[in-house]
Amino acid sequence: MKKRKKKFNFKKLLIFLFIIIILFICIRFLLNIRTKNIIILNNNYYTDEQIIETSNVENYPRFILLSKSKIRNKLKKLDLVEDAIITKRFGSILEINVKEKKILYYVRSKDKYMLSDNELYDLDNVIGIPTLINYVPDNIETSFVRELSKIDKNIISLISEIEYAKTSYDEKRFLLYMNDGNEVYVTITKLDLLNKYIDIVKKLDNKNGILYLDSGNYFEIKK
Repeated sequence: MKKRKKKFNFKKLLIFLFIIIILFICIRFLLNIRTKNIIILNNNYYTDEQIIETSNVENYPRFILLSKSKIRNKLKKLDLVEDAIITKRFGSILEINVKEKKILYYVRSKDKYMLSDNELYDLDNVIGIPTLINYVPDNIETSFVRELSKIDKNIISLISEIEYAKTSYDEKRFLLYMNDGNEVYVTITKLDLLNKYIDIVKKLDNKNGILYLDSGNYFEIKK
């Protein structure tokens, strides 16, 4: 028997080429779509412009080629940025959610600022931050920083000065001078009670005094 030669299917070839061309056009179109909007969230110390410039997206680059890990790594090089969550949303929207370190207090003796990563930094134009007025042993300060980092920033802004005030029975004791005129004694293990400070003060009928949170949790009115 003679084998019949298969006819070249020109129609299938055209369909295949058409599909390839369409895919090429679609891919090229997608590659050329530029970022349409950039949303910056939870940045307090850096402006939107600073975050955008550090991320190197100020020219609204091609959206599909944006690398979330590269943007995250660039932002983490900023002194006050602890981390960042980068999200690419429908509509060519780039969302940058910044997690900043907390500025805890100004260390007067070193003319630097202590941050929640237990490192000292040279910073400018920082307001609403308490001042540490005396020396604290390194091991005590490390524990203090760790626990103070858990305190709400709004509460920290109510503190004017921080004094290390150890006693013979408590080497982890601090005295906090508040902006409202009150003084607060607190030990590191009870530092979390500061988050209730506003609620405590509301019950004091606008009286100023010394609040002992280190032991006994009681309030002594100033005479």
